[in-house]
Amino acid sequence: MFDWDVHLDELRGHTTEWLRARDTELEAQQRALKVEQLAVRRVLDERGQVDVNEDILRGRHNESPRTARQNREVARQLEALPAIAAAAHAGVLSWDQLKPLAEIATPETDARWAERASRYSPADLERIARKQKIPTAADAQARREARDFRFWVRPGSGMMSGHFELPDVDGAFAKRVFERMAERRKPPTGQPWEKLGHRMADAFIDLCKNYTDGNPGPLRAHITFHVPPDGPAEVDGMPIADTTVSDLMEHATVSNVTVSDGVLYGARTGTDDIPAETKRFVRARDHHCRVGTCDETESLDYHHLIPRSDGGTHNPDNIVLACKRRRHHQMLVPNGPWRLEGDPSEPDGLRLERVKQVARAP
Repeated sequence: MFDWDVHLDELRGHTTEWLRARDTELEAQQRALKVEQLAVRRVLDERGQVDVNEDILRGRHNESPRTARQNREVARQLEALPAIAAAAHAGVLSWDQLKPLAEIATPETDARWAERASRYSPADLERIARKQKIPTAADAQARREARDFRFWVRPGSGMMSGHFELPDVDGAFAKRVFERMAERRKPPTGQPWEKLGHRMADAFIDLCKNYTDGNPGPLRAHITFHVPPDGPAEVDGMPIADTTVSDLMEHATVSNVTVSDGVLYGARTGTDDIPAETKRFVRARDHHCRVGTCDETESLDYHHLIPRSDGGTHNPDNIVLACKRRRHHQMLVPNGPWRLEGDPSEPDGLRLERVKQVARAP
């Protein structure tokens, strides 16, 4: 069995030059193995055996659906680009270079790009790939349909992270607005300027505050106090400092719940609808779809491990998040052939079991 500490002690006995050479060697091996894996996936794809959703359900690959789709597309493109595939297998090209290069190169330019691409940064190759295609009206509409804005809690950081996708003109407009707001956040006389990232973040909060100030019934943060009393308060599942709680008290909705060993006590279970406090608890606990290795954080439904039609309750330990986007919720009983079993309070506490018969809801 691999022993990390023993291995570190062994490596500490080598010179810095040896370690650098070993690092380069291992990087080349990883790149070669990545290309070999792509080749295997390509043959499986030809045989109709690549199903991203099925792989997630069965835990074959611990990668997101988006990464799986990227792998499949690059594997298909490399079939017409043998020189680039060989360069990647030889360790000359990284995965970050290979992805855009597979879009840029053609059979006619394959050899030339295989020789040149290693001198391009991934960002430069991405930019060239974007310029390859002149947008059509259909492309413009597709960009509009692809707009996105999401939030999630970054585990262990106490930070709310986000991701946005805005189509061309809208994105440029939003960027200019934030840049102008950041430029106007001048420091007091004699004080240094805040970092641009800090000023942009403050500008975003200013926009949010300006919206709520100008509308009736302003939005309020929801603070949940944990029991025992020494547990920290939370906002959307993130622990916050006592001083932050004090500052928010006048602008927040406050509730008290008892949480012990990952279990919510005192939650209502006999109602027809899932109580709001249970929904907040489940979202703070799960963050993403709990089916297999799926990391989808949007389009999430509340799924009862034991269906309500079979006597399942609204207890939080009987409810998990399952996504609609990948149709994972629909694949679970009582509507599908899969059942989630185990302890949802543990990140790895659930397992997928296939059921022989599915009792369809009337």
